[in-house]
Amino acid sequence: MRALVAYAVAAALLAGGCAQPTVSEGVGSLGEVPGDSVLLVGRIEIVPRIKPEEQTFKVGWDAFNARRHYIGRALLFTAEEPKYRDYTDHVLNPPLEETFFVRVPRKHRYMVKGSVTMSFQTRAVSRRQVATEQVELLFPVPVELDIRPGDRAIYLGTLRLHRDEFHEVTKAQILDHYASAAAEFKGKFGAGTTLRKALLKPVRAK
Repeated sequence: MRALVAYAVAAALLAGGCAQPTVSEGVGSLGEVPGDSVLLVGRIEIVPRIKPEEQTFKVGWDAFNARRHYIGRALLFTAEEPKYRDYTDHVLNPPLEETFFVRVPRKHRYMVKGSVTMSFQTRAVSRRQVATEQVELLFPVPVELDIRPGDRAIYLGTLRLHRDEFHEVTKAQILDHYASAAAEFKGKFGAGTTLRKALLKPVRAK
């Protein structure tokens, strides 16, 4: 679990502030993946599965519909180096419990933070300051994305995370469901692009 007291950062991250990063919620066509990016295909499963009533999102005014980034989705921050960071300039925002199709800059070969928000709540502490209380289920990181020069699309596998009652990850598995994911990929994008199997690689501490 983790508590953050910086709503300004969260607002900038997902709602359009001055430090707004790129957020990839999903890709509908390969035309949305430029040459300097790669399409990632995979799945995230939480065991036991998160029920809708377990997640809460309460803010005074959600003008940018930031809620959509938190409920039923993960936040995966990517970077060029395998060093933990709370925030980066590119965020993958895939849905949980279904095959996702998101894009990442080709040079971003590491996931340096991953989480599912269990609760997100703001409260005013002054006329100009808003405090945030946030509880996250944090993923084991860093994780390497095996991106190679010729890749247009890669399959990451199913990341299955087992949790306890405190929303702590007790076990992490990377499962190979390539055949079913490749069928979904072909149905969505056609048969003209190769989906290379490139399962996620945990980065071992040196």
